[in-house]
Amino acid sequence: METVFERVFVETPVDTDQDGQYDLIAVYIKRPKLDEKVPAVFVANPYMLHCNEDWYDLYDVNTDIQAYPTQDIFQEEITFHPKKPVVCPKKAVKETVLSSPYPEPDSSEYECISDLYAHLLERGYAGVFSGGLGTKGSDGLTITGSEEEVLAFKSVIDWLNGRARAFTDKSRTVQVLAEWCTGLVAMSARSYLGTMCIGVAATGVEGLKTILPEAGISNWYEYYRHNGLTLPAMDWQGDDLDILAKYCFSRALDPEDFASIQPLFEASQKALQEGEDRRSGNYNRFWDERNYLQHADRIQASVFILQGLNDWNVKPDQGIRLFEKLQELGKERMMLLHQGQHIYTYHLEGSPTLALIDRWLDYYLKGIDTGIQNEAKIYVENNLDQTQWMQENVWPPKGNKTYRIPDQGIKSIIDDLSQTVYDRKEKNTQAWLDELVQTKNAHSLSFDLETMEKDTRFAGRAKLSFKAKIHQPTAILSAMLVEKGKQVRLTSQLDGDENTSFVFQMESEPSDYFVITRGWMNAQNRLNNYAKVAIDPNAWNTYAFEFVTNDYTIPAGHTLSLILYGMDVDQTQLPTTVTEIEIDTASIVCDCPID
Repeated sequence: METVFERVFVETPVDTDQDGQYDLIAVYIKRPKLDEKVPAVFVANPYMLHCNEDWYDLYDVNTDIQAYPTQDIFQEEITFHPKKPVVCPKKAVKETVLSSPYPEPDSSEYECISDLYAHLLERGYAGVFSGGLGTKGSDGLTITGSEEEVLAFKSVIDWLNGRARAFTDKSRTVQVLAEWCTGLVAMSARSYLGTMCIGVAATGVEGLKTILPEAGISNWYEYYRHNGLTLPAMDWQGDDLDILAKYCFSRALDPEDFASIQPLFEASQKALQEGEDRRSGNYNRFWDERNYLQHADRIQASVFILQGLNDWNVKPDQGIRLFEKLQELGKERMMLLHQGQHIYTYHLEGSPTLALIDRWLDYYLKGIDTGIQNEAKIYVENNLDQTQWMQENVWPPKGNKTYRIPDQGIKSIIDDLSQTVYDRKEKNTQAWLDELVQTKNAHSLSFDLETMEKDTRFAGRAKLSFKAKIHQPTAILSAMLVEKGKQVRLTSQLDGDENTSFVFQMESEPSDYFVITRGWMNAQNRLNNYAKVAIDPNAWNTYAFEFVTNDYTIPAGHTLSLILYGMDVDQTQLPTTVTEIEIDTASIVCDCPID
């Protein structure tokens, strides 16, 4: 197929570099060379033009949790209100053109763009790609997740619909029109890219007909924090939003350009660090700005969510909570849950992923009646048989079963990492997990809930509550639900190549358990996630939190167990303070999504 490659500079409605002009972002287009107009699939990709690999320095997590007196923080204090629009003069153009040809770069110059778009190009869709604010060739600052970042990416859809301007270069003298586009646009891709799909859709922008977020973040607080704790992606402890913004600020890869904006960049970094508030871990106005889930009612696009059930980077709740909200609002939606981690599943053998995407886009962007709108709304890959894809129309698909722990009196957890097998230097997390799950120890309490008589599906979000007395001013409270029983299990590791063909590997030897899900809480956030409550060491308080959602079938004869513990070496900060947590066993109630 003959194609056209172009680069334009789209004018955004923001001025993050404070030069008195609206920021321009570089946008790259690869489209079929056809006489008729075509729809577009837009990828908002802050990683696109390479990143500052040497700048990804993580925070030290070997630190104590900060204790606070009771905080009087009210809802209005944490509510974000849209910023006042920036008004800049618009330069008059001297010429208007219909195309802005540009030599197509080698694919190695781009990051995180999958081969899906070559496939879609052959099917008659244009691919539109932009790194956004603060990336190489663009203006502005990388302010991750912010209103400014979202509005900048939104301006690309506005341009594709004739509502925003674009230019051949930064002189802003020659305007480029997107006359080749039907004005019908999709957004797609994974992780940060999928996140921007959700953020832009939550503006209600016209012309965005559908989004396909794969492991996209719908609420940035729940990505970097959890119930008052700093709790980023598994294996990325010490990560935070300011680090991601710094990493993606690829203007720094051009020394001359970086010199012109370095003072503003450093000020922006300081503002991000203050706003994210690692010290308290509380939800605040900064995080409220980055909570797109609360604006799901504004979404006009249909939404096809793709999510890995074993993704502990962007956890399943990011996509599933969005689906639940869309379901509640009666919005057009579909969701595919696979057994992988943070991956694309276009080439997963037996997966319906690519066929569903093709039919979904043909329906929403080309108006072809593919019948997909009348089919199942949920596809779930079975962990006992990866060739089986369960179909549902409602989430969660299962009911609820309440487990109450028989009274075993008052039992204690001594949260002291030095008394476990964990070594802070070696970071032997698997040994720590084995000890936690398989041994009786002082730093956890374990309870068998039920041994299953038949294969039993756990599908949804479990909840836990219990009474505890905490002998420190603060504490980390963690829990996990574990399936126990010796068996060769499906793993999330790939057998094959993600970009060509693969299946998920089976274990080479039987294992003894599988962690279905986990949950966490800062004990000082027992009332909400935005205000701390002082802990009286002599008082019993009720603590309640939810686990991360999963869809997992427990084999017949295997046991579902609950484990309560303190710090989680895979996820939380790792304090040196020793904390005793007394648990009233008779108060423990665990609601599980099991019929």
